[in-house]
Amino acid sequence: MADLKEESYIEEQLLSLIDPKLVDQWGDPNKHPETQLSKDEINKLLEAGREVFLSHLTKDGFPMVTVHVYCFIDGVMWSTSVKGRVKEKAYRRDPRCALCISSAGLNLPFGGALTIKARAEVVEDRATVEKVCREHAKRYYSSPKAQDLFFGTLFTPNRVALRFHFDKIVSWANIGVRKD
Repeated sequence: MADLKEESYIEEQLLSLIDPKLVDQWGDPNKHPETQLSKDEINKLLEAGREVFLSHLTKDGFPMVTVHVYCFIDGVMWSTSVKGRVKEKAYRRDPRCALCISSAGLNLPFGGALTIKARAEVVEDRATVEKVCREHAKRYYSSPKAQDLFFGTLFTPNRVALRFHFDKIVSWANIGVRKD
């Protein structure tokens, strides 16, 4: 592991690669398609991501964000919550949410992130909840014993599944690297 002096040097080297003249040109990805991730990169990021930042709206309309594990089943993104918790109640009241996944810390050949405008659906069907919990266990743990342990802690009587219906994906690539 690098010491503080080495970390500082690495940070300075990375920051020196950013061309300040390009920063203000990045702007709205809809106006600057060159700043967006490709569909292939979006799919790779969704597959490689380890956590998703989920938002929900409190009773007074204030947005809150928490970190969750997630998985895909048949092309649909899922997570879980517990019946009676703030997030579960919030999604029943107003399903609008935003999801954010970053490439930071991932071993990908590109950098970037995406935000997804979505609607959360709370699913109580026990077979579906079990399927989502099992998929989480497989996604995050390689050994069968660890998968069983994680599943046992996750698949609780009040657990609910959260299904996310995507409305829009906005992505951005880390561009602006100096060529000189």
